[in-house]
Amino acid sequence: ALAIGVLATQTLCFGFFINEASLEFRSDRIWRYTYTCPRNNLDCRNNSDVTAFGWIVFTVFALVYLMCDLLNGLKLVLGASKYGLTRKGFQSFFGGCSLFVITALALYATVVYNIAASRSNFEMIFNTVILLFVNDLDEKLFASLHAISPEWLKKTRSEIIASFNGKTRTSVQNAIINQQIEDQTKRIKKTEKKLAKKSNAIKAVEAKNSKLKKKVAGLKAAQAIKSKDMKRVKAKNKELDKKVLELEHFKEQVNRRLDDIERSQAGVKDQRKKLK
Repeated sequence: ALAIGVLATQTLCFGFFINEASLEFRSDRIWRYTYTCPRNNLDCRNNSDVTAFGWIVFTVFALVYLMCDLLNGLKLVLGASKYGLTRKGFQSFFGGCSLFVITALALYATVVYNIAASRSNFEMIFNTVILLFVNDLDEKLFASLHAISPEWLKKTRSEIIASFNGKTRTSVQNAIINQQIEDQTKRIKKTEKKLAKKSNAIKAVEAKNSKLKKKVAGLKAAQAIKSKDMKRVKAKNKELDKKVLELEHFKEQVNRRLDDIERSQAGVKDQRKKLK
């Protein structure tokens, strides 16, 4: 039903363009005459600015956009003979004819409308793009359905393909299973991505922890070196304290001896005085 609706819409659009490009003198059409013949001059002027470049671009666009559909339509028509006078053969023949006819109609409408309305290269390219966009209406609808309901579209495609192979039920089941497998693989990929992110975060934390451990080990080593230096300083201070104590003791002994010497000298002086 959707395909028939799109086909009818395209036919109406192309029919509208062909009707507007028809040359009828009693009704207003979009036809623009290329020659103007002034009353005061016997020579007529050509007002069309369409050059060979415009026709070359038009030909390239038409071949690129329409050749594939024309060939596919012919393949479907020729392939209908494989199924004979059956429903499958009728569907293949009707689909191929519809594709070929609508593509040929698009080509015809583009040529006729450009001849009737295009009077410059820009207008020719502009009109060609618009008409070829109408020809891509079925593909845009397919893309929209794929965005809206991809599961239904895959199921429908699998049913159509399987109907030509004679394995409708199994293919539908396989399509459902494949869809479930695809969903599960997508979920697995998402979880794997999340796990990869978490593992990367864990690795980063571990790297930071290893750096901190190295810093702590360095600080401990420096502290141990400092503690060893402090112990050495303390030992040296003890040795100096001992030496100071020894010097003080030696000083006291020297002072005592000096006192004894002074006393002895004083006694000697007293004896000398008595002798005198």
